[in-house]
Amino acid sequence: MRNEYTYSEAAEKLRIAETTLRRWVSKGRVPCHRLGRLVRFTDDDLAAAYQACPALARR
Repeated sequence: MRNEYTYSEAAEKLRIAETTLRRWVSKGRVPCHRLGRLVRFTDDDLAAAYQACPALARR
């Protein structure tokens, strides 16, 4: 079973502000899964966020 995270949970795991994560998603920098208005992130999505922004890996 894959872990799925909400915006707030994913932002906490990435150690960034939720507004920053929302901005990155809207710009296409971080992948996510949408079902209507529902947005979820998987572990693979969060790993891709680290690839998109290497500064996250140093935190």
